[in-house]
Amino acid sequence: MPDIAAAVDLAEIVAFAQKLIQTPSLSGEEQAVADLVERRMRELGYDQVHRDAMHNVVGVLKGSGGGTSLLFNGHLDHAGVGEMPRPFSGAWMDGAEFCRSGPVLYGRGASDMKAGLAAMVQAGGVVKKLGLPLKGDVLVTCVVREEMARGEGVKAVLEQGFAADYAVNAEATNLRVYVGHRGKAELGVTTFGQTSHGGNPAGGVNAILKMTRFLAALEKSYPLPRHEFLGDATWTVLDIEASPGALTPIVPDRCRAVIDRRFLPEESQEDVLGGLRAVIAGLAAADPEFRAEVELLKWFPAMFTPPDSPVVRAMQRARRGVLGQEGKVGSWYFGVDGTFLNQAGIPCVGFGPGDEYLAHTPHDVVPVSHLVPACLVYVQLITDMCT
Repeated sequence: MPDIAAAVDLAEIVAFAQKLIQTPSLSGEEQAVADLVERRMRELGYDQVHRDAMHNVVGVLKGSGGGTSLLFNGHLDHAGVGEMPRPFSGAWMDGAEFCRSGPVLYGRGASDMKAGLAAMVQAGGVVKKLGLPLKGDVLVTCVVREEMARGEGVKAVLEQGFAADYAVNAEATNLRVYVGHRGKAELGVTTFGQTSHGGNPAGGVNAILKMTRFLAALEKSYPLPRHEFLGDATWTVLDIEASPGALTPIVPDRCRAVIDRRFLPEESQEDVLGGLRAVIAGLAAADPEFRAEVELLKWFPAMFTPPDSPVVRAMQRARRGVLGQEGKVGSWYFGVDGTFLNQAGIPCVGFGPGDEYLAHTPHDVVPVSHLVPACLVYVQLITDMCT
């Protein structure tokens, strides 16, 4: 058995991760970072490197045939930088400043997910370096436009015919094995009233006050389910506005709120819409003046791969082989492109370097100590499943 650990070079992974962080790549502006990834794959000896007009990059390690194939997935784009200082420095820093032990790499996308990209791309290079006898193909897919939450990049890769038996999403999991996430629905709820002069509020029906009753009812009498691995379904308010507005003293006859509803895999669009409509119906039954409607604005599918799935069990074995224990199975609080792989019939498991709770924050860092273990776990998984 080749010495996998000896084949992984910390300096190489760190240098590549720093270059990725130092390369701005907002959604729709990924060309420069795609250049970097494509060049690195070719340097590492990938058998094939494909790139499309969107700048999705796919590296392929060809197997001899008859084995299990495995697809790694990560995204090239990052969130906006906001007021983050020196967002593209890629600096090696003392983690104490970020309540982390040991050194970290700092910069926008460090945790989401330039470190994961570096680890999975480098893992393919380690497989080539060791000359592992692959039977199944290994695909490393680095896609665009993930942060836009529509799956445009990964869907394009799938439509081009890239597929595998199983998949790994390398988003940050703190080096834990993740099996999915809740789905996200955004819903517009509008309450209706009747205008009157602000000096005569009793002459109208205030749509804002009707909205406050609706939100109070959600807090009091809107039961939500719970999932053993993905946690609680939740709701919150993202935005609220009323019209005609305060330019003149007029009681508003319309109030609109945007509701963020995190749902579970077993809940359908009709289930989510129906729950809000039931609350509205209850309020209308008690108040003849209560009128409201709900519409679906956005829908991002939930992801769940059962813990007894072969790819989850294999990832747990790989983690145990590198880190000494399987660890507790978990889930992301946000959505990832792995959900679209699951929908395409490719069971997907999550494992990656970095802390998901640092994503999109000014404290976007990844522990240097996560980079080599992540790469080693990926190589161990490839060895287990594809050779």
